[in-house]
Amino acid sequence: MNSAAGTDDIERKCALYLQHPDECPELIGVLPYLIHPPSKLSATARWIAFRDKTVIPALKQDPDDPNLPNFLKQIEAILAWRATIVEEDRFWKAG
Repeated sequence: MNSAAGTDDIERKCALYLQHPDECPELIGVLPYLIHPPSKLSATARWIAFRDKTVIPALKQDPDDPNLPNFLKQIEAILAWRATIVEEDRFWKAG
């Protein structure tokens, strides 16, 4: 790979990083708990685990929480966006 092609690859991935949906949705009020979403660089499997092992159980435990549905929607938006990115353009961890 020549340096121009390498630079194009880096610039493309940087642009995609900036397009990645935010990890956290807009919050309603102050959260009465700590929640730590994965980062943009985290593997998709980590996002799925966060959804399945943290957000969904919390939503079942407290269905009236106004923020948990927003976290779930944000995770789904992230997963949907990531599914549109071809493998060679993915900047996040594999796995």
